[in-house]
Amino acid sequence: MVRKQRGFTLIELLIVVAIIAILAAIAIPNFLEAQVRSKVSRIKSDLRSLATAMEAYYVDWNSYTWRDLGDDPTYVEGFCQLTTPIAYITSIPQDPFGEHRYSANMTRRWPMLELGTGRVGVGSSGARWTNSNGMPSDVWEMCSAGPDHIDDTSANSQNLGITLTEGQFPWPSLTDNAQTIAAISGLCYDPTNGTVSGGQVYKTGGSPLPGVWGSIFMNNGR
Repeated sequence: MVRKQRGFTLIELLIVVAIIAILAAIAIPNFLEAQVRSKVSRIKSDLRSLATAMEAYYVDWNSYTWRDLGDDPTYVEGFCQLTTPIAYITSIPQDPFGEHRYSANMTRRWPMLELGTGRVGVGSSGARWTNSNGMPSDVWEMCSAGPDHIDDTSANSQNLGITLTEGQFPWPSLTDNAQTIAAISGLCYDPTNGTVSGGQVYKTGGSPLPGVWGSIFMNNGR
């Protein structure tokens, strides 16, 4: 006697597909969040290494390097002074979050880190070929665009009449008020708002910046 093989019914197949879909809906967001957390950890480690190199540079030259806008891979500005002619660090890491967009006009930017240096209360160090009153520099900040892939150094300043770009750091014209503090807070990546929260991942060092806004910014980058 031959026994008939019983196949799956349509209802059973639909139930299996539904279960797989539910499991995928749970697993994929967790996987993506784990990726973001891993990249945040990596960039913080890279920034710590660069910070060590920057402080070693200061010991030798009594100044930090020039600023570096990270906008062109064919040349590097202030960061290159950490590798040549003295190798304070062997190489400059790229942003693990990859290419990003500049918030002012949404143009594509290279996966490069950015660096701002200057004198507190005076102005930016400017580029290497400029004669800037921000040199010798006594404060620095460097950053990644963060998991939202947006360079936020313009969007938070459009309604304030101020510019929060690396090219203007340490922003000597800023004064303590609610708008400024909100703008500075908005610049800084906060994982408590979710792993894809907006804002940059910062590292800061050197002389303290003035006011409440300065404390918020530098404490975020410690």
